[in-house]
Amino acid sequence: MLKELEDYNWFPPALRCWQMEFIGSIVVWTKLYSPLVSVMQALLSQNKTTGWQDVCSGSGIPAVYIYQQLNQGLPLLLTDKYPDSSYINRPQINYLLNQTDILLLQPNPHTVYTMFNALHHFTDEEQSLIIQKMATHKAPFLIAEILEPGLLNCFKIFFTTVFIQLFTAPFIKPFSITRLFFTYIIPVNLFTITYDGIISVLKSKTMSQYQQQLQHISTEGYNFSVHKINNWKGNIIYIKGTPVTA
Repeated sequence: MLKELEDYNWFPPALRCWQMEFIGSIVVWTKLYSPLVSVMQALLSQNKTTGWQDVCSGSGIPAVYIYQQLNQGLPLLLTDKYPDSSYINRPQINYLLNQTDILLLQPNPHTVYTMFNALHHFTDEEQSLIIQKMATHKAPFLIAEILEPGLLNCFKIFFTTVFIQLFTAPFIKPFSITRLFFTYIIPVNLFTITYDGIISVLKSKTMSQYQQQLQHISTEGYNFSVHKINNWKGNIIYIKGTPVTA
């Protein structure tokens, strides 16, 4: 199976961090996830949750962006298998520094779970396992993907990770001279982000492929569905699950 470089244990933490910060910055600058704000608001309103846990958070930027658009008092916990140790916590938003593997997580029915642009990192079996565990434990969740297969999407990712990154690298926060050195002088960062972007497109799925793959999941007392938001900035495929209320 193809794997992104960032999924290997040996991959340098700095390169992984710069990659996540670049992707997070792009989705915030373009407000790509803004259509999901109302979806998340409805999910929170329909369920009696006491917390929000984002898994596979990376930089944490996408989850924090949506959190800040909502009128919610829930605490947000950011978690990842490779947590960003440089993240600065703020009121109601904390990054757990312990490694959190979503495949080992036992969901809490009183917590809402989110995952942004990370599902394609897992195998088909692992993807089904993640969603089956959410359904079994009656935990509400929202999983979003911004990638779809196809030559056009490969071109878009190549253009973004090469040309847009060359233009925006100095403006990505936190500012880093080292990031600039490994982007412009020795372009290792440029290569790794572009490589991982193309691999991610090759591993992505369409809405119908997700629907077909997940149709066997046992959902007694639980509803989940696959949706697509068409957007000129970039389409969003999202999977939403929620327990059935009496």
